[in-house]
Amino acid sequence: MDIHNKSLAAILNNLSDAFMIMDAVGGIEFLNSVGEEITGYTSAEARGMKCYELFNSSACNTECSFRADIGIKKVSNKRELVITRKDGAQIFIKGTASTIIDTDGVITGAVEVFKDISKIKRLENGLKISEFKYRRLFESTKDMIFITSKNGRFLDFNQALVDLLGYKNKTDLYLLEFIENIFIDIMHWQVFRKQITLNGYVKDFEAGFKTRDGDRLHCSLSANAVRDEHGVIIGYEGIAKDITARMDAFRNLYKNHQELLLLNTIAVTMNSARELKEVLAIALTEVMKLLGFSIGAIFLINQEKGIFELKSQIGFSEKINDNPVNLIFHDVELEKFFLEQNNFVTPKSIFPSFKVSLDNSETRNPIVLTCFLITEKEKPSGFMAFWIKSDQELAIEDFHLLGSMGNFVGGAIANINLIKTVQKHRGELKRVTAQLFESQEAECKRISRELHDETGSSLIGINLKLDAVENKIPVEAYETRTLLRHVKGQINHTYLEMRRISHRLHPALLTDLGLEPALDQYISDIAEQTKLKIIFKMIGFSGRINPDIETVLYRFSQEALSNALKYAHAKSFKLSIIRGYPSIIFIADDDGIGFDANGDHQARPALGLLSMRERARMQGGTFVLKTAPGQGTRIRIEIPIHKTNASQNQYLQRELQETDE
Repeated sequence: MDIHNKSLAAILNNLSDAFMIMDAVGGIEFLNSVGEEITGYTSAEARGMKCYELFNSSACNTECSFRADIGIKKVSNKRELVITRKDGAQIFIKGTASTIIDTDGVITGAVEVFKDISKIKRLENGLKISEFKYRRLFESTKDMIFITSKNGRFLDFNQALVDLLGYKNKTDLYLLEFIENIFIDIMHWQVFRKQITLNGYVKDFEAGFKTRDGDRLHCSLSANAVRDEHGVIIGYEGIAKDITARMDAFRNLYKNHQELLLLNTIAVTMNSARELKEVLAIALTEVMKLLGFSIGAIFLINQEKGIFELKSQIGFSEKINDNPVNLIFHDVELEKFFLEQNNFVTPKSIFPSFKVSLDNSETRNPIVLTCFLITEKEKPSGFMAFWIKSDQELAIEDFHLLGSMGNFVGGAIANINLIKTVQKHRGELKRVTAQLFESQEAECKRISRELHDETGSSLIGINLKLDAVENKIPVEAYETRTLLRHVKGQINHTYLEMRRISHRLHPALLTDLGLEPALDQYISDIAEQTKLKIIFKMIGFSGRINPDIETVLYRFSQEALSNALKYAHAKSFKLSIIRGYPSIIFIADDDGIGFDANGDHQARPALGLLSMRERARMQGGTFVLKTAPGQGTRIRIEIPIHKTNASQNQYLQRELQETDE
């Protein structure tokens, strides 16, 4: 080949690939400009070199067909080499070599066309690395990754999907063919596809996957649509996170919250309700609602009668409330233990459940109930009994809840019984106190009457006889007459003191004329004997009221005024008794030294104040004491009345406001 032909050289230099011509022994005769750029040698420098010398590649030792020692063989092959440029840099080339044969079939040389593929190799290597990283990430992630066609056929998925669904290997999972077969509810898959079609993606879509064993796997799905070059959806790629543990934790938290609400509801009921039946009904209702029971009851142990009494029930026929309930214990010894008088149990957070059968005329077959003990002060007091479906399993948390409920309900029973006992004793104490006050008043009346009628009359009679004696004593018996006058003066003083004592015990005015005249007289006597400034008024009284209430109000007034004089060292005292509706209001104010109502005030008439409080409570009224050191004392008592003059209400309220101010 005449490589010196300028036209031919120009054509070869304009090629986009490198072009090299060799002679019959492999010596380079021509290297075009692209070959010069790739190898770093000029055509002149390359002329005469062997190709393996030009490429300086280790592959030339095994793959070259133009070695001088073996001669040029007929060849037409393609190859990729890593060559070393003149400057020592290594690059990738891809070439095609062919021999030149003349008309006689003799090999006269060879040509090779090659190009630099270093950039392509770098891209390929980068792609391989990316593919490796992607595959490693794809397979090593603990989340489930899947790629499907548009109709949901599995194209690829990672090992996590296989493992979490409980399959042996990918082949087993591929047998399902379509992803919809792993959804518990196929509707979830349909909604999933619809959302991707509308939005192009789905984020945090919650759905249930079923494992190979049929268990539920709660998952959160995020996925994107895969589109072709025309934007048409051809498949889906997504990731599914196993959130079963999180959902279980959430459900447990929610259940704990419901349990706390249940206990709080029962606690509120205990605080507001006083009837055991109401507490038991609410406890049974809330427990059954929380645990999903449809039939349940609460039985209490009546050891005196030796029976188990049905106190509350849900789900049974109403006729069960009217008929004796026949309980058959599966553990007969346990039944005997419950009915013993001296049966005690060690307090526990939960006791083992036990079984009873309910034999009732309403049911042909006995109902087997699972029971949970109710304990009260280390004694079994009853049990909660529930019908539990065969496919319903109670978790350990449910057993703990029922155990807590047994203790809680037992505490409620104890509290209600205690409240009833306290109420009973309080009623007895109230009756005894009332009898004491009545006896005290009756005794005061008796003593007052005897002092006035018997002792007073006797003193008057003695005084009259002394007058007669004095008339018979001679005038000159001066000493005798003087002594007699002293005796008469002492008798008069004794008579007046006796009248004062009698009046304090029970003034006749209170019985004969009523409260206001009696208080007027009493307050006038106190005002004459002391420097205390007293303001007294009664408002709204148009006639007499109940004598017992008059006596109580009189005693209130005595006690309040006595306290103001003896203990408060008051300079002024204000007493107001107002008949309003629906109460008579008693208000006593003094400007004395006051005291700490919450502290130790033994110096104060604690017994007197207690007596006032108890008298007010016996009348169904209220007692309010307001005092502080240096700020005086106010006593306000309200006693309910059944009748009042409605036309006076507005006036009385205005007067009451002025009194309070």
